[in-house]
This record gives sequence, structure tokens and C-alpha cells, in this order.
Amino acid sequence: MVKIGGTGFTSELRTVGGDVWVIPALGGQARLLARNGNFPSWHPDGTKVVYVGGLEDHRTVMEATADGGTPRAVLPSESSNWEIVKVGYSPSGHWITFETNRQQVFLLGAGGGLPRELLHGFSDVWDPSGQRIYYFTREPSGGTRLRSVEIDGGTGELKGKPKTVGLLTGILKDLAISRDGRYLAAAEMEGSINLTRLPLNANGDAPAGPEEVLSRGQVFDRQPSISPDGRSIAYMSNRLGPDELWILRLSTNRPDRLELPSYGMGVIAAHWFPDSQRLSVVRVSSDGKNLLWIAAADGSHAEKLPVPPFVGGQENYPVSPDGRTVAYIARSGSSYQLFAFDLLARQSRQLTSTPGDKYSGSWSPDGRSLVYCSNASGSIQVWKVGANGGQPERMTRGDDRIRHVFYSPDGRWIYYQPNHQNIYRMPARGGPVQQVTHFPESGLFIEEPTISPDGRYLVYCRSNAGSSLWVLTVGTGRSESE
Repeated sequence: MVKIGGTGFTSELRTVGGDVWVIPALGGQARLLARNGNFPSWHPDGTKVVYVGGLEDHRTVMEATADGGTPRAVLPSESSNWEIVKVGYSPSGHWITFETNRQQVFLLGAGGGLPRELLHGFSDVWDPSGQRIYYFTREPSGGTRLRSVEIDGGTGELKGKPKTVGLLTGILKDLAISRDGRYLAAAEMEGSINLTRLPLNANGDAPAGPEEVLSRGQVFDRQPSISPDGRSIAYMSNRLGPDELWILRLSTNRPDRLELPSYGMGVIAAHWFPDSQRLSVVRVSSDGKNLLWIAAADGSHAEKLPVPPFVGGQENYPVSPDGRTVAYIARSGSSYQLFAFDLLARQSRQLTSTPGDKYSGSWSPDGRSLVYCSNASGSIQVWKVGANGGQPERMTRGDDRIRHVFYSPDGRWIYYQPNHQNIYRMPARGGPVQQVTHFPESGLFIEEPTISPDGRYLVYCRSNAGSSLWVLTVGTGRSESE
């Protein structure tokens, strides 16, 4: 089972992996229903189960009968460009709704066909009458809005505009509804993801001391990038509500918010230029498209680059060692590919066009190559490609989900992280793997690790998660904690 972090404005985690099992409600022998399945949900008549399978970012919607048999694909992988994180039937069983990690809810006929986007939100549940859908939306300034919208159960068309049922200050998810439609239940996240630093020994292959927490409180800090002069760390944080760009000055341990123009646009990633004076910044527009900006670290200047708005991963968009090129990942056809934007020529070029999605690009210190992660082989592994493109080389093998890959400052090692847990490294030319950190892995979740320019410490964001359960009585607006 692997925890995966949220993207964009979503800071919550989800867990994938494993299989679908059935067990009698009063206890007894568990029975395997389907391999490689997540987020199972019962059909209203109890004879079938719908669940999510397939490859990441190309998930399938699968259906299996409760008594066993070969599962069938309601939405096959070749028809899906989505990371599906929730699925369920309508009360009539005629429709299936599924939710993506980008907070889109789609409607799909239970017999199959082409899905269509129904609404923007997440954690959708059908009222038992089949005439209304409840769901959540995130507030840009913080909090969660509970909404409802009427739907024609026969045609699947929405009727009228969504209405607000309630507005809560916390981060709520996993909405559920009682059989009589009188109660809604939801989980509230109470944890945090905090900026953390770990000193390394001179060889860079083991810790040299304990962790140091650099940011505290119930906040979600993400995407750390250490300045080349080693004096500052840029990162994303929601400590004032929306995801914004912050810079931590290590000499004073004081975080400062870097204010950018065009209020209302979220910040999802930033990376330093070699001069430690500027950053490449990726912001998300109101329609969910990514926009590439350059911003001065002192806030004196910011400009949008002429890169067409794109849909891509929420990665760090690194700047080349010579400061001339920004690498980024965007959708090309049915997959995510690696691109490079030339800051002098003001032009983009595509570096990869091979099968599979690309994630987590990082430049080598000499600027001659990039390492990235890809699901081209099924599981997400580390690959390397030349700075001008060419045939990629696969660097790792196995079943782990490997993300957040980066070079050591001297270019001799490639560090990477399987399954959001401990950090490993391997020779840049390939060879035996070394485990660098040895944290107990029960409940461990480390996000977006990187290394300081002098190789003396790792910086990452460590999760400290918790939650509570809430119940709301429909029609009264009254909620209570369980």
C-alpha cells in the first residue's frame, strides 16, 4: 500500500495498492475478489462491486460480480487520461460517477461508453432518492464548502445551479451519506506536512544527526527548493489559506511570503536560478491550467513567460545549471512528456516522445542530461535522457513507485525515493543501490526530498497526519464531532 500526495490545491493524501477483498459483515473468512484494485463500492443491489484499477494517470473503472468471475472494464485504460481516486454507482445503478485527483467528477453509463464531466468538486455522493448529489469544493482562502445539486436520474443531466449547504473551516474529505439521506459523514484532516532538514555525512550515504523541523504548525508545506548559495529555501505553503510561495532565510529561520501579481492564482512549484536571485514559478489559473512565471526573490519583479497554458504534473520545473532553460512536464497526446523552454529564444521544445508518462525531472550538474520518473515499464521507475533529447535509458527496475529523483551536487550519484518513504541512491552511471535513510516505515510519508548544493543535508516535507470524524444532519446545518 502506497500513500500518494495531493496535487495543486489539494494537500490531503490517498492510499493505493493492494487488492479488493470481500468479508461477511459479521466476520468470517475473507475472499479475494479482484487483483490490483482500489476504492471499491457496492452496486445498490449488492451483486456487483465497482473499483479503480490500471496504471497511474490512466486508471480503469472495473466491475466484478460479488460471487467472483472475471472483472470487466467499464472504462478501459486506453480511454482514460485520468488519475481516478473515487468511484461509485447511482442509487438506480444506471450510472457510475468517478472523481479525479484534479477535483473533476465524471458521469459514466454503468454499461460503459464515453464519460462526461459533471461538475468540479470531490467526494461526491448520491442522495438515496437519486435526484441530488452532494459534494465538496475547496475554498481558495482555506476551508471546505459542502454543496448540492439536483440531477435527473434518467438522463444524468444536472438541474439548476449548485447550492451551498454549509461552509466549514477545516479540510474535509471522504463524504458519505446515510441510507435514509438524513445524515452526512466526513473526515477532517488535522495533520500537517512540515519542512524538515536532515544532515548527511561526508559521503552523503547516511544521516549525520537528527532531523531538524524548519516549519511548525498545522500547515501543508510542499515543494522545497534550496537556493544555489545555500542560504534560502523556497517552498509552497497554505499557512495563510491559499497555496503561496514562501522563502525561508536559513540565517534567521524566518519565513517570508513572496507576493506575486494576479491575486487568486495558486502557486504549485518553484525552482531557483543559478544566481540565487530569481525563481521559475508555476502557477495555476482558474481553469486549472499551469502557467510558467519568473519572479525575483526580493519581490521586485515577476513576469509570465510565453509558454502556452498546459496541463502537467505538479513537479519542481527545474532550471538548467547555465540558467538558460526551464524543464517542465506537460501533456502531449495521451501522455505526459518532458519539455524544455529556452529563455533566450523564448521557445519550447519537446525532449521526450516515448511511451509512458513522465514525472519529476531534474538536471545533472553539468547540464548534459536529465533524470525523471516514468511508468513506461508499468511501475514508475527512474529514467535518464540527454539534454537535447534522444533515446531514454532506464536506470531502475522493480515494482516500487519511485518519485522525486535528483543528482548529488558532484553528479556522481542519483538519489530517489520509493513509495514516499526512505531515500536511496545509486551511481549516476548505474550500479548497486544504497539506502541513505533508515526511518521506520510504519506511517512514514516524506514528500519531495532534495539535497543542498554542498551535499551536507537533505530537505523534505514530512507528514504528521491525523483526522477526526464529523456527522452533519441534512436540513439543519448542525454538525457534531464523533
